[in-house]
Amino acid sequence: MDKLNYFNYCSLVILVVLTAVILSRRMLRGRRNRYFWNLLLVVLCSVIFDILAVYLDNGAGVNVLEKYVAHGGYLILHNLSVPVYVIYLACLTDNMYKLRDNVWVQLLLIAPFACVLVMILTTPFFRMIFYIDKNGQYIRGPWYGVLYLVATFYIGLGVIYALRCRRLFTRGQLLSMLAVFPLMLIAWCVQIVEPGMRIEMFAHTMGILFILLMVQKPEERTDSATGFGKPSAYVTDVEQAVYNKRPIRILLINILNYRLLLDVLGYMSTKELMNLVAERIAQTCRTELPKADPYYLDRGRFCLIVGRENFHRLDSAAQALNEMLKEDIYMQDMNINLQSNLCILRCPEDFGDLKSILAFSNEFEEYEKTGKVFYAEEILNDGRYIIKDIENIIENAMTNEGMSVYYQPIYSVEEKRFVSAEALLRLNDEEYGHISPELFIPVAEKNGVIHRIGSFVLEEVCRFIASEEFQKLGMDYIEVNLSVAQCMRNNLANEILGLLEKYHVRPDQINLEITETAVADSQNIMAENVRILAEAGIPFSLDDFGTGYSNIRRMATLPLNIVKLDKTFTDLEENPRLEIVVRNTVRMIKDMQMKIVVEGIETEEMAKQFSDMKCDYIQGFYYSRPLTREQFVSFISQAQ
Repeated sequence: MDKLNYFNYCSLVILVVLTAVILSRRMLRGRRNRYFWNLLLVVLCSVIFDILAVYLDNGAGVNVLEKYVAHGGYLILHNLSVPVYVIYLACLTDNMYKLRDNVWVQLLLIAPFACVLVMILTTPFFRMIFYIDKNGQYIRGPWYGVLYLVATFYIGLGVIYALRCRRLFTRGQLLSMLAVFPLMLIAWCVQIVEPGMRIEMFAHTMGILFILLMVQKPEERTDSATGFGKPSAYVTDVEQAVYNKRPIRILLINILNYRLLLDVLGYMSTKELMNLVAERIAQTCRTELPKADPYYLDRGRFCLIVGRENFHRLDSAAQALNEMLKEDIYMQDMNINLQSNLCILRCPEDFGDLKSILAFSNEFEEYEKTGKVFYAEEILNDGRYIIKDIENIIENAMTNEGMSVYYQPIYSVEEKRFVSAEALLRLNDEEYGHISPELFIPVAEKNGVIHRIGSFVLEEVCRFIASEEFQKLGMDYIEVNLSVAQCMRNNLANEILGLLEKYHVRPDQINLEITETAVADSQNIMAENVRILAEAGIPFSLDDFGTGYSNIRRMATLPLNIVKLDKTFTDLEENPRLEIVVRNTVRMIKDMQMKIVVEGIETEEMAKQFSDMKCDYIQGFYYSRPLTREQFVSFISQAQ
């Protein structure tokens, strides 16, 4: 009876199409893709050998050696596909490093297939698995059933392992991976009963297709332009490494001038440029870090996840990548120079949880440009960049009185006395000590805690203004900063007016500072909050004027009473041209009937310069640093 090759032909077509898809979409980078590619190749070669074996069995040839090679090659590859699939499962769960470290597990995986391999290779001599009789017919040997026993062993091993690691998969992924095994078993049963029905490899092919669509998910995991993993793949793979306690290193690569390039080149050309950068990174990794998993996190951010086998090569590879990124890229008749930062992050030494790793990955792009490779450890220890515990630090400070309000006096040039002060928030932690607002305020804005912090500061200031000791000081008002996020709250105006009423504070005793960024990006809700509060009699100041892209038209339409010149305006001696800018800025603000506060004054000469320019108020270390409430009361009492 002739054997039927129809199912094999269908399998071959499907596998060739899948191979073309993988190659065209560049799905060969990264461990997961590599192991899936190995599995696909094993199944594809098995199908080819099976087609050849059936072709020869159906009378296309009588050469015994050809039949031994065809059948032997098919059986070897066919039986290899199941353990390769189990190894692929170990890769999906990020446990390959445990497999490499455990000799007994390696023996458990290798020994059964090794026995089968020896039996197949020696079958022309001992006829254990199969043989070709004198008529040229393929005959199963007495030990043929061992192949199914060994395959069943691997299937059981795969099912147990997948179920044990089920927390690392979605329900759909788990069902798809487990569905491969019953498909194989059903196909085996059919082929045992009907040897001429060559359906086994078709079942394997359907399993490959399920895995590609439901587990590999190229549309979700792989960026088709670069062939690198997408941000979602990065999150998943880091999460698995953390869950499995696998030691890894993450090399972060940030193109700092990405936004500028986007403005100059446009979206499509910038995308093409990032593809060229990705290709350069891939070329460097092929020689320096051959087993690294690359990812493109968008906005000019790349990263590599490096396993323990490449730890010793990481430093030299990072330096090679750093030098490569300094090379100009010729594009659109321009030599494009990239500005980049690289940082090596150790897990779990630097970070042991997913949230901190992702936070650092996002925030590192803002770190200073030095042209050298950073290490997360040195960044975390430099006092400016405490990121791994910052959310816990903020929450702990809110509940355990770790936050306090300081006051920095503001001197009136005309009245020659201190007439007001700026309220400044301070955060002190038992482990890290004083933490700069430049660090914790952005984090508080992102997670929403800024609203609680803002309410705390406002209430502390109102409580101070309502106290008898403040009334004895003869101060006019206290300035309070409002963040951009606070300005966007619908109930901000009602909250502030409610606090003034609660503590019997006059509206003119508090001055609200809004930043230049908030003015430039002003939304309707912010303008409405400002309007309500201004109509209630609360004055407003524009803080940090000159630090951003000044929206003069917008500034002129808001009810501002005071403009605060940023401390960057104070370096007049270093830059004579800056004095021209400052004098004209002061004149413009004066013509708009607004008063001026100069921040960052540290010397008597600086104070005199700005006094001569007719600035109204001066604030800075020359007069006083920010003081606690008790220190402030004592300082003002002595100064008056």
